Amino acid sequence: MKAEHLRLLADISARPTATVRTRLLAIRRLCRVFARELEAIDAERRALRRQAGKLRAFLPFTRLAVSDLERQAGICRSDAKRDLCRVLASFGRRLIRDQRMIEPLGFDGLCDLLNVNPVHRSELRRRTRVGLVEIVFIEGLEDSAEHQGDDWKEGPLFNACYHAMIELFRERRPSPAQATSCSLPAKRPAPRLRVVGGKAG
Repeated sequence: MKAEHLRLLADISARPTATVRTRLLAIRRLCRVFARELEAIDAERRALRRQAGKLRAFLPFTRLAVSDLERQAGICRSDAKRDLCRVLASFGRRLIRDQRMIEPLGFDGLCDLLNVNPVHRSELRRRTRVGLVEIVFIEGLEDSAEHQGDDWKEGPLFNACYHAMIELFRERRPSPAQATSCSLPAKRPAPRLRVVGGKAG
């Protein structure tokens, strides 16, 4: 997708005058594009690691080449990957925090937009509270009308919520000093030794 199309979608997703359905469709489309780009970066890294794996058969003569390929795999498009993760996380945070945004759609309207299988809809109706996060992230039913199996959870909005949660965990993770002070038990004094029992012998 061209940059101008991405900018247009980003503008629509933030436009307060746009309908909820239009904004959510724009966000979903953007998340799909960014998730695919992340997949492409990961595929490039895997290809480099496969090359390194093939060269390992000729160690120690290929040690430098293997090391260089592994280094390349670790840093391959790292800036782009970091930026994509941040953008997905920002959309995920917005979806998680602003549940009221989707209220005008109603249950059926939301399920239509998310392409949820009719069988799963009937199961969801029995629950007391079902919103976008429950459908997309907890149950992983986005696009369940098209896909079968574990890949249900790879929907574009699932990816956005996933990266938002990862970012949240990183922000709340204690520093190494705090983790050490919290996790290590206090030192116990060495027990006093004393002789117990009768005479030897």
